[in-house]
Amino acid sequence: MATKKKKTVAKKKSAAKKSAARKPASKKTTVKPMKAGAARRTTAKVSPLKGTSVDDWAKKLTGWQADALKIIRALVTRHAPDATLVMKWGQPVWEKNGPFAWLRPAAKHVSFGFWRGSEMNDPGGHLEGDGTSMRHLKVTNADELAELPIEAFVKEAVALNGSKGDPTKRS
Repeated sequence: MATKKKKTVAKKKSAAKKSAARKPASKKTTVKPMKAGAARRTTAKVSPLKGTSVDDWAKKLTGWQADALKIIRALVTRHAPDATLVMKWGQPVWEKNGPFAWLRPAAKHVSFGFWRGSEMNDPGGHLEGDGTSMRHLKVTNADELAELPIEAFVKEAVALNGSKGDPTKRS
């Protein structure tokens, strides 16, 4: 009988080894309950554009969109010479006392937008958007830029940042 017990014990040990091999080792994690109304934090993803210069980003544009960017850059430089142009939020952003304008290409148009667009004078109704602050021009070809009051919009956007401060900072 002693031999039967040894076999049974040996079978139990090998079965335990097999089941342990199949199951991954579990780690104990504690999850703290969230406070009511709190937003869950997510891990920030590194942008593939991180460290990209505006010039490198612009090389990806072709045709009339590349021409539109060149024209808009020249107009902003002429009417806001102290502004800086940087890559932020995956797009070129012009800053003077905080961001005041941005450019984003789409499949069939280019949006040239203003952080404080909802506060800007737009008697011609050129600015689009219905958010609380931003508005944009939807440009479908580079020739259209000559007809738009970009000079006035750029000057007003810079003036609004000068009087009200950085639009990305809470008051």
